[in-house]
Amino acid sequence: MEFSTSVKILDQSLISPPPLSACESRPSLPLNFFDMLWLNYSPVERLFFYQFSDSSSHFIDFHLPNLKFALSATLSTFYPLAATIRRSRSDGRFEIAPAHTDSVPLTVTEYAGNPADFLDISGDHSRPVEKLLPLVPRLPMSRDAQPLLALQVTLFPYFGLCVSLAVHHSACDGFSSMQFVKLWSATAASSFRPDDLVPQLPAPVMDRTVIPDPRNLYLQMEKAVLDVRVNEKMITSGISGGVYAATFTLSAPEISRLKKEAQKKAEEQGIPCFHCSSFVVSCAYSWICLLKTRHKTDGEGKAHFVFAVDWRRRIQPPFPETSFGTCLSGCFVKWDAEELLAKDGILAACAAIGKAIEELGDAHESMDGVMDKLGEIAPWRPLSLAGSPKMGVYGTDFGWGKPRKVEVISTRETGAIAMAESRNGDGGIEVGVILPEDNLKAFADYFAGGMDR
Repeated sequence: MEFSTSVKILDQSLISPPPLSACESRPSLPLNFFDMLWLNYSPVERLFFYQFSDSSSHFIDFHLPNLKFALSATLSTFYPLAATIRRSRSDGRFEIAPAHTDSVPLTVTEYAGNPADFLDISGDHSRPVEKLLPLVPRLPMSRDAQPLLALQVTLFPYFGLCVSLAVHHSACDGFSSMQFVKLWSATAASSFRPDDLVPQLPAPVMDRTVIPDPRNLYLQMEKAVLDVRVNEKMITSGISGGVYAATFTLSAPEISRLKKEAQKKAEEQGIPCFHCSSFVVSCAYSWICLLKTRHKTDGEGKAHFVFAVDWRRRIQPPFPETSFGTCLSGCFVKWDAEELLAKDGILAACAAIGKAIEELGDAHESMDGVMDKLGEIAPWRPLSLAGSPKMGVYGTDFGWGKPRKVEVISTRETGAIAMAESRNGDGGIEVGVILPEDNLKAFADYFAGGMDR
């Protein structure tokens, strides 16, 4: 494993779930058609920055043993994350296959520069992504035995630390991975607060039989992801060279204003009511700002936006909200770019996204031919979305308080924007963007200027 020279390794460990007795075993989890969609995508990389006022030696001696113990305990519940994806020996299908030797790599590093750089690196302003990459663990890609999780802690002595994870999307989506992180952090925090009990978080449901496959979509997805041309059907950023990351916030009052503006214009123009939530207007606003920044349209002058839909509560019959795995499919939005860039662009964008949500039908219908749908729009570099304001990423406390900042940087590969709830708990929404420097400056101007620019 290679690391940048900007960090030095202090500790490397392999953390395993607690051992089972000789007569026990952990069951394999067959991948379903939702999981298969993400088999070729690079891992999701999420960073949690915390204020930390102690030395590296204090962390190693006092905090690290507790962090490792809590991780092992959490992996007893989330054991698939310590396993690998491989083909089943019985039927050849892909599965998460546990073994007695399963473990998760946990690496502790120390930032080699000025520790005060923590305040800059964990900020919202524009920063080169190359400053963030050394803080992220590497998760190798392997079709024979794909590892699913790697963890890293980077210390900025007396200033802060960063807990980061790289998790394979076929193992679980953001909702499931946050279930894991919240249990790990709560277990670790309980050791520092003896009077507090570990919160009784809902247990993940590992049963994959709750997801029916009447159309045999698994075989369709397997054929698609193993196709030699599969990379042509994957949405990528299309960006080469240096990129910069920044985070922007839409406050609750701003979101409310955009909602009212869109709804008022819809009434004035006699447009039927449509789904207009905080999520919709935040996506619409970000879509317009990015379209102004990079005018990417197809041959018909249409702009494209695709975002993931969580089917846990939508699929029929419904299955548990705590189902572990990936339960996402794409919701595709297409609209005339000139309308989006016009004076009433916020109405057009909200109406397009809201209508697409309202027209969501059956989960199996949504997934049928989804790789071909992605392939059709991939050349036009559509806007895509990572994360969700509903994940509660800022509720993750390892005993050091809530995060100063949470960031997703794997979006540099896909060109997606990353969304999370505002860290202030005021109903706002954070939007993370990674772009070339000039593009990012333009995006920042449009985002700050509202719909008037």
